[in-house]
Amino acid sequence: MIKEARVTYNSFAEKDDINYWKGKSFEEKLTAVQILREQYIQLFNKQDEYDESRKRLRRVYRIIK
Repeated sequence: MIKEARVTYNSFAEKDDINYWKGKSFEEKLTAVQILREQYIQLFNKQDEYDESRKRLRRVYRIIK
């Protein structure tokens, strides 16, 4: 089942932004998000919290055939 989101535009700039990101690949979008995350962490001095959360997110799984 495919769901389609409805988008409303408040300005021409917003429409241009949406069209810009529609033209980008998944990898380019993901890279942009990662860059924004890194800028946020640096700007608000969240490195210690980020490092601590990375420790909690690590998991080890064993795949058994």
